[in-house]
Amino acid sequence: MSGSEQLIVQNFLQGNRKLATGLQKADGVSVGILSYEYPPTIFGGVGVHVTELTRHLAESIQQVHVFTSHVKGLDSQKAGSVYVHRSPEPLVPASRFSFKVFENMMTNFNVAGMKEKHLSNGKPDLLHSHEELTQWAATEVKIDTHLPSVMMAHSTEVNRPRPDMHNVVVEQNVVDEVDWFNAASSYMRRKLNQTVGITSHVKGLDGQKAVSVHSHSSSKLFAPASNYSSKNFERMITNFNVAGMVKKHLSNGKLDLLHSHGGLIQMAATEAKIDTHLPLVMTAHSTEVNRPIPDMLSVVMEQNVVDKVDRFIAVSKYMRRELNQTFDIDYSKITVIPNGVDTTVFKHREADDIRRKYQLDNRFVVLFVGRDDPQKGVRYLVNAVKKLAEQIPEIMLVMVGQQDIYNDKHILCLQHVSRSELVRLYSLSDVFVLPSVYEPFGIVLLEAMSCETPCIGIRTGGMPDIIDHNRTGLLVGPGSDEGLSDAIARLYDDPETRYRMGKKGREKVISDFNWKDISARTIGVYQQVLG
Repeated sequence: MSGSEQLIVQNFLQGNRKLATGLQKADGVSVGILSYEYPPTIFGGVGVHVTELTRHLAESIQQVHVFTSHVKGLDSQKAGSVYVHRSPEPLVPASRFSFKVFENMMTNFNVAGMKEKHLSNGKPDLLHSHEELTQWAATEVKIDTHLPSVMMAHSTEVNRPRPDMHNVVVEQNVVDEVDWFNAASSYMRRKLNQTVGITSHVKGLDGQKAVSVHSHSSSKLFAPASNYSSKNFERMITNFNVAGMVKKHLSNGKLDLLHSHGGLIQMAATEAKIDTHLPLVMTAHSTEVNRPIPDMLSVVMEQNVVDKVDRFIAVSKYMRRELNQTFDIDYSKITVIPNGVDTTVFKHREADDIRRKYQLDNRFVVLFVGRDDPQKGVRYLVNAVKKLAEQIPEIMLVMVGQQDIYNDKHILCLQHVSRSELVRLYSLSDVFVLPSVYEPFGIVLLEAMSCETPCIGIRTGGMPDIIDHNRTGLLVGPGSDEGLSDAIARLYDDPETRYRMGKKGREKVISDFNWKDISARTIGVYQQVLG
């Protein structure tokens, strides 16, 4: 967890208060932020961005509502001026996950999505759903199309001797949307009445001849169900719950637009957009499909949401190009607004105590901060430092967030450090290096620069938006041990340049990456969408 992530979680836990009941309807703009990550649950840059953005938005917008994932022991809350609505605990625990259930859910998602393609070619007059396994799709298509709907009740899942809890949830959601019920028997007619209170619009099975039948099959799953995990299942349930919370809030309060963040919440964004017809803004922190090792569930959700988005925000120019090239989104529909950093927290501090603690006196310290992920390119940095150790015997690579698998006297791995320690590690380091092979932005670069540490990054992704080559740091080619070692050696030989780059780096962060400006520019996008 980076310094920004730790700071945000700490501030949240210290300052959150219970959400008052009976929230009054506001006269000004009310924004619904959809994010899987929100304190105390933060995985990376998305959670940092959402928390800081919502805090600053709340200073200018009447109401900011965050719809996010379940956290045990926490219900709806108020964090400062931000209202936080948490998904309830899933009715179907992830521990009861099965590949078959996941496959059924994805099939429903695909079936519901086919309606758009079919409606563009010809409009059906009504919908007729059969069996529990497709009732979620029936619910979504009914909400989206407003067509009359008929449901054939072959059974009631809740009354089975061993009910499937996933089907129970789906069945409970669909009954309020159905206009007319068909029952396969008089017994089923009684069950409908006794179980869900259906007293009319129930008819027996009518024998009919299918004169002309058109079959539309669900598209194949992007990956086999066996490739998914109980964590994916939990994420899907969270997405369903978040979409439902948005719809429920809109019936009791007010929302003017939705703003989604991160690939893990985009199914909720899709469903909430369909349900509410509110304008949808999406901040693209990355494109999941272009990651070195993509999360396949996020890929599916990402592909389904892009056509629903009214306006995109990209965190870098690189991300703007990715949106255009990957999804054919017109540049005129994308606004570049970067991430930011709190410069009052991340600033140069004395760090003699940390030097002594980790025995870094008289060392040339090269720092890396990041999660254990192949896309971070750590192996290139490790190889570069090992190569340099022969000519710079005092070199020490300090890696925060990494396991120590190297058994090398020139490498120090710290899996977890406190926020105050991290700020001091930035401050005492001679150079900070981010060797990522895929990095749509790079918040840790802002943290390092804000602490007046010269940075070395890769000439890819969003890093060229942050580092001014030869002014605030150095940029090298991707996947190059030699390029990294040459850049580190150059800064080792020139302390004056390191000092100058550190000062210029902080100046750039203050001028280009402050949250007040980022918030104002985001509100500008909202105004464009709302007209």
